[in-house]
Amino acid sequence: FREFCILITIAMVFVLPVSALEQQQTAGAQVMVTNVSMDPQVFMVGDTGTIAIEVINNGAQSVAIRRATMFDEEIMVDSRPYDTTTYLGAGNRMSFTFTVTAPVDEGIYYPTFSMDFRDSGYLRYPVKLQVQDKPLKISVIKKPDVFMDGKKENVEILIGNPRDNAVSGVVVYPSGEGIETTPSSIFIGMIAPDQSQKVSFSITPTKSTDLEIHVDYMNGINSHSEVIRIPVDLGDSKTRAELILSNIQVERSGSEYTLSGDVTNAGLEVANAVVITSGDEVTALDPYRKYVVGTLQPDDFSGFEITFSTEGAGNVPVVVSYKDNDGKLYTTTTNINIPSVRAGEQETGDLPITMIAIILACAVVIGGIVWYSWRKR
Repeated sequence: FREFCILITIAMVFVLPVSALEQQQTAGAQVMVTNVSMDPQVFMVGDTGTIAIEVINNGAQSVAIRRATMFDEEIMVDSRPYDTTTYLGAGNRMSFTFTVTAPVDEGIYYPTFSMDFRDSGYLRYPVKLQVQDKPLKISVIKKPDVFMDGKKENVEILIGNPRDNAVSGVVVYPSGEGIETTPSSIFIGMIAPDQSQKVSFSITPTKSTDLEIHVDYMNGINSHSEVIRIPVDLGDSKTRAELILSNIQVERSGSEYTLSGDVTNAGLEVANAVVITSGDEVTALDPYRKYVVGTLQPDDFSGFEITFSTEGAGNVPVVVSYKDNDGKLYTTTTNINIPSVRAGEQETGDLPITMIAIILACAVVIGGIVWYSWRKR
C-alpha cells in the first residue's frame, strides 16, 4: 500500500503541472483583438500617427500578459514595448497604443502587433496601414481675364480632397506683393473624402505680380500645406464701362460757349455717378459748370450740356468721370474742336461797329432821298 501511495503522489506531481499548463494555454487562446483604430486613418508619406489595439479575454480565467509590442521592417515604431506584467481578467478588455511613423512610399503595409503571455503562448496580429501620396487639390474656378490697377476683382477657389480619409483644420489664405485681399483668410475646417469646398476672395492689385493661394491643413497630428500661383498682369478691362461722346453741338455767344451732346455707355458694366465738365484749359461758367448725368447702364445714353469761356480757337477738353460698383473713380478726356472769335468782332456778341456804321449811313441816305422827293412835290 505504501508503494501504491508513492506512485499516486508521483503521478499527481507530473499530471497537475501539465493540467495547469494546458489551462493557461487554453486561457491564452481566448484572448483576441477586437478593434484597431488609427489616427490618421490614412497616412501621408512621412506622417506620424497612432495605432490603438483593443483586446478582449473571452475565457473564464485571468491571463497574465508579459509583453506587448509592435514591429515592422519599414514602418518605424516610436513607442517602447509594454514590458510590465499585466493581468487581463475574464471578460475584460484592454487597449495598447503605439506611435508610428511612415517614412515610406505610397502603398499598404502590415506592422505586426505582438502579445506574449507570461505562462505560455503568444498573440500575433498584422495591422493594415495605408499610405497615400495625395495632397489637397487647389483649382481656380473664376478670375478676371485682366486685372486693373486698384480695381477690386473677385477670385473663386475650389479646394478638393482626393484622399480616402478626411482632413481637418483647413485654412485658405491669399498673398502677394502689392495685393490687398478681403478677407485675409478663410477657415474651412474639415473636408470629407472626395468632397470639395469653394471659397471667394476680393483681390485689389496695385502692380503686376503673382497671387499665391495657400492651403494649410492637418492629417491627424501632421501639418501639411499646398500653394498655387496665379499671374496678375495689369491691363485694361474688357468689360468695364466705356463712355463715348456723340452728337456734339457748340453754340457761341461772344467768348462764351455752350457745348451739348449725348454720352453713351458702350461698355458691359454700369457707370455710376457720371459727371461731365470742361477741362482746366477753359473757364467753366454757370449755369452748367458741371453736368451730373448719374447712372448709365450698359447701352444706355443721356444728353448733357456744359458752359464755358475761352479766348482762343482750337480744342476744348471735355472731362467725363464715373465710378464703378466698388467706388473706384475713372476719368476720360475728349478734345472737342470749337470755332474761334475772329479779329474785329466784339466779345459782347453785338454787331461789329463797321456794320453798324454802314447800316446807319444807308438809313441816312434813304431818309434823305425820301425827304428830297417829298419836298419836290
